[in-house]
Amino acid sequence: MASANNARPITPGSLILPERPLVSIVIPCLNEERYISALLDSLSAQDYGADGIEVLVADGGSTDSTRELVLAYPSRFQRLTLVDNPRRITVGGLNAGMRAATGDCWVIVGAHSVLRQDFVRASVDALKRTGAACVGGPIETVGEGFMGRAIAAAMSSPFGVGDAKFRYADREADVDTVPFGCYHKAVWEVVGEFDETVDGADEDSYNARLIEAGGRIVLVPAIRSTYFPRRTFKALAKQYWEYGAAKGTLFSRGRPLRLRHFAPAAMVAGGPLLWLVGRLWNPAKWGLRLLAAAYLIGGVLTARGAARKAGAHPAAAFAAMTIMHLTYGTGFIAGAWKERRRA
Repeated sequence: MASANNARPITPGSLILPERPLVSIVIPCLNEERYISALLDSLSAQDYGADGIEVLVADGGSTDSTRELVLAYPSRFQRLTLVDNPRRITVGGLNAGMRAATGDCWVIVGAHSVLRQDFVRASVDALKRTGAACVGGPIETVGEGFMGRAIAAAMSSPFGVGDAKFRYADREADVDTVPFGCYHKAVWEVVGEFDETVDGADEDSYNARLIEAGGRIVLVPAIRSTYFPRRTFKALAKQYWEYGAAKGTLFSRGRPLRLRHFAPAAMVAGGPLLWLVGRLWNPAKWGLRLLAAAYLIGGVLTARGAARKAGAHPAAAFAAMTIMHLTYGTGFIAGAWKERRRA
């Protein structure tokens, strides 16, 4: 595929697709032996027809059996290729996979997922119908084990993830980002590669660049997938620290962000600040108490509802939400500070 030319906008005329486009599925992964076969099975079972799909697994040097499972998979696809990702980071895998892709449109798929049987067909149909540059749908987050179910509940709640509509929305709408997006190949030709200096966030940044170039991103409820989150609080904390640090880096570079990206950092920085000011000024002390009470009450109430749906324990779901907010917010501040010092 062509390299970027940011002087050219994305126009409706550049988003035409053939009657049955070839769809490139790009899967960045590292040590995913637990999930990779199930994901490939879900792609092989697509009612779009596996012969209309090429799969590019961009592996960052797995030390488990991931590579062997991919190489031995009984492929029905037009092509199943294992692509090396020497950078060993997600965005490096995306770029490595896309450089090898030949499709008319392409889909980013996380290895911790499976796709509903009509996912590819629904994505292609939505691209054609909406004229958008990228489409995607809601994801159902399904936890495994006690902590996994709590994490799934936290990720499925507006209190946990803010206005990330793809976590819970059921109406078609223009949005700022979608998971497992299906992009027209013109996006790659105009917007170019993912930024490999911002691992953990460049899908959001990439989508912002897409919109700046004149493209639209549409959330379509008919496009369905299932995501399996981390199974321990330690892994969740690491994941959300990296998410926050990446967003902080983008903030220091002047990239536009949404309100939800700032809220955890405001909580992490604002709490200690109000506590310090409160030692000298009583209203600040009461302000901190009110905010803490609002967080506790709002979190407990929403955790109960989310936990009921996910089959999780409410206290564990609230703990997962708190871990997400604290690590994301701390990571955001650290990432922003580190980038400002670097610059």
